[in-house]
Amino acid sequence: MQSSRPTVPILRKACLAAALAVAAGSALALDAGGFMRTAVDTTSPPPSNSAPGMPGRAAIDRDTRTAPANSDTSTDKAKQAVSDSAITTKIKTKLLSSKDLKSTGIHIKTKDGTVNVSGVVPSREQHDLALETIRGVDGVTSVNDTLKVSSR
Repeated sequence: MQSSRPTVPILRKACLAAALAVAAGSALALDAGGFMRTAVDTTSPPPSNSAPGMPGRAAIDRDTRTAPANSDTSTDKAKQAVSDSAITTKIKTKLLSSKDLKSTGIHIKTKDGTVNVSGVVPSREQHDLALETIRGVDGVTSVNDTLKVSSR
């Protein structure tokens, strides 16, 4: 009967070789005959640098680029959307801060300075106070009133 002692040094060497291979950054494996084999590197090369002014990037003539034709209109639309949002926020803030007005049932939408008011208020006085408050906000050009009065 053979002892397993002769295989212990072989295993130690194999483990040492594997540890060194890992530390060195290469991939090694033992084949069936106990020989070390190196794994083939199948990774693609790193992409070329895409930062401006770096090698591997085509130079762009910045003076020849033109802005899109609709950039002015899209900028105007964005400014108007921000303006409409600001108007809506101001209206909701004023309605909520008004002590005599129950504004939780009032809904506000603003488009191009035109405010659409909908919802339900408990009395005619509340209705009139809400419209007066809305018309007093800067930026409001007109008010479309579909606010209903319900005594419930």
